[in-house]
Parts: sequence; structure tokens; C-alpha cells
Amino acid sequence: MSNLNLKGIWIPIEILTNEKLSDKEKIIYAIILYLSKENNYCYLTNKTISELLNISITQVSKLVNSLKDKKYVDIELIYKENSKQVEIRKLIPINKNTYLTKVKYPLQQNFNTPIEEKFKDNKYNNKNINKCNSTRQDYKKSATRVGRLLW
Repeated sequence: MSNLNLKGIWIPIEILTNEKLSDKEKIIYAIILYLSKENNYCYLTNKTISELLNISITQVSKLVNSLKDKKYVDIELIYKENSKQVEIRKLIPINKNTYLTKVKYPLQQNFNTPIEEKFKDNKYNNKNINKCNSTRQDYKKSATRVGRLLW
């Protein structure tokens, strides 16, 4: 797991709100999508996923097969020469969302108008914040005066 080089995952809203997937399937699918950005596949093992999510290898196998049955990933097995032993398993996202191919980072919105105009009807504008701050300061001053009178 040390060679995974995974600092975190971002689960896009399309996956997060997908009612066809369980919570763990969403996480596994997001990891597969992230790790397959460059090569369109990843070599993630069941053991690595089980250590990452703190679940059993059997449960991981069921979840990955469920993703395959639901047509979210395809599994390609590469066998050792003259053997039935699997050398490499490729997890290939089938339903690859466009967010990975088009956007590398979350979009930043550019405002064409000044912020004051954009949010002038906002109930949390600067005028209200300043009123709240002055009220707090007045409260602190009066509380200090009352405290001095009581002692």
C-alpha cells in the first residue's frame, strides 16, 4: 500500500448521488477512476483495497465483482506464461465520467462584477457583520463593568 501514492480521494457528485452503488462501491469506484487517469486502467489489488478501507478481502472481491456486474468497471486478467495463475489484474473503468477527462481540478468561478454588487442583497453582508462585532464588543465591555461591580 505504500507505493499507492494516494493522498486522498475526491468523489464527484455523479458518483456520490448514484443510488445504484453502495457507499463502499462509490469509494472503490472513485479510487479506481483516480488511479486510472493516466493509463485508463489501474492495478489495484483486493488486498490493497481491504487494507485501505479496513474490510475483508472477500468483501472487496464481492464489491469489485458487483461494480463489474453493474457495468462500471471491466476486469482484464493477465496470466503468467503457461499457467493459470494471475500475474496482473487490470481494473478498467467503463462508464468513465467526463469530469476526469475534462477537468483536472475543481472549477473556479470568475466573477465579472464586484463582490459588493454580487452579494448586496445577502443577509450576511459586511454591514451586518460589523453590527454583530460592535454588539459583541459592547457586550464584553458591559460584562466587564458588571463583573467589577460584583467583586
